[in-house]
Amino acid sequence: MPLYTVITQKGTVSDETKAKIVGELTRIHVTVMNVPRSFVRVVFLSYAKDSGFAAGVEAPTAALNCVLRSGHTAEEKRDLLKQVWSMFQAHTGIATDQLAISLQEIPSGNAMEMGQIMHAVSNE
Repeated sequence: MPLYTVITQKGTVSDETKAKIVGELTRIHVTVMNVPRSFVRVVFLSYAKDSGFAAGVEAPTAALNCVLRSGHTAEEKRDLLKQVWSMFQAHTGIATDQLAISLQEIPSGNAMEMGQIMHAVSNE
């Protein structure tokens, strides 16, 4: 926990860029949310060309979703979203109208990490 799922059109993000994004997502999350680096997971999924849409029109849209434990402050979540948005755009050049980023919070008791039920965030 956290788990970032990054969805992009196949071929729009190189392996080198993916590595940079992973490093930056990890750094940002660790810094903002104060969690160990070993907890941050990132998975890239891709879809076929002509299978992504924005405003009803085919587009190489991208989405990032982060599942994380509930209990972080609104300020932490806003800071995380803003930093992730800026970083992702800087590395991919994706247009603002083709990017969506979301946080999905779950209770700490509904997640396991390294074989153990997660502890509550200290802000809970």
